[in-house]
Amino acid sequence: MYGRWLQKWGSRVCYSGPRGLRVRYSTQGDTNGQSVTNDQSSQSVTGSVAKCQSVTETEVSKFARISDSWWDPRGPFKYLHTMNAPRIQFIRSRILDLQRSHNSRLSDLNKLRAVDVGCGGGLASESLARLGMHVVGVDAAEENISMAREHQQRDPMLVNLEYRHATAEQLVEQREEFDVVVSLEVIEHVTSAFEFVRSLVRLARPGGLVVVSTMNRTVVSWLVDVVVPEYVMGSVPRGTHDVAKFVPPHELREMLDACGAETVDVQGLVLDPIRNVCNLVPRDFGLVRNVGVQANYILAARKKL
Repeated sequence: MYGRWLQKWGSRVCYSGPRGLRVRYSTQGDTNGQSVTNDQSSQSVTGSVAKCQSVTETEVSKFARISDSWWDPRGPFKYLHTMNAPRIQFIRSRILDLQRSHNSRLSDLNKLRAVDVGCGGGLASESLARLGMHVVGVDAAEENISMAREHQQRDPMLVNLEYRHATAEQLVEQREEFDVVVSLEVIEHVTSAFEFVRSLVRLARPGGLVVVSTMNRTVVSWLVDVVVPEYVMGSVPRGTHDVAKFVPPHELREMLDACGAETVDVQGLVLDPIRNVCNLVPRDFGLVRNVGVQANYILAARKKL
């Protein structure tokens, strides 16, 4: 298993860059680097979701098969339950930061409109709605949306939450705009990270907030997010994650910048899969840079005015 990961690690890792280019990174020092035309074809997904670049039927069906486990805190999504509170804490703090800044549109939580892209069973969507925002949760898997709606009915106070069986690209086509755009642990499952990020930024109003959480591409993340949960503890189905698709913070920052959003904060989400606890930590500790984001992290960016 370790050998297979090293083989992936040593190969070029790509993401689709601006203007149809594909930016290549290599851990083998190949800087001839080159960019090539992005010729990735659109992939269809299950249900009525239209063709789009960032979603594949394989990834959608992977989560659709276990959709009835979304709200089981000891099931395959247990670590998302564990990470939910610190992720929501981070999002709320960044909204408050922008409220204090000049020319911010994010004035009153009760007046804000948010979208949770790749909402799954609605773990984050419900928490965001309880902050007071009007929240739209979207997911490419119809089974996930069904589970999210079923769980929503258990709380009659969640009238400010709605779910749609859709993708980010479809919302863009519908000219939807939001004050807060959130996508948590989704980008590592898409086919084109850049196209996905571009859709997220296009969904944000000028001055709006874009929040993405994902996994860094490091040995630490491979151990914490793949080896221990999938192969040692068996708490996450094997094959859920592909370390080659993990996105380092600097790559995500570059993609956001190319799409017109400026990164305002990055923090680590330190997950202990054995004790099942998660904490927010600073990206840097003193003079040691990026030590807090070696595995999971969460990043906030503001769409330029």
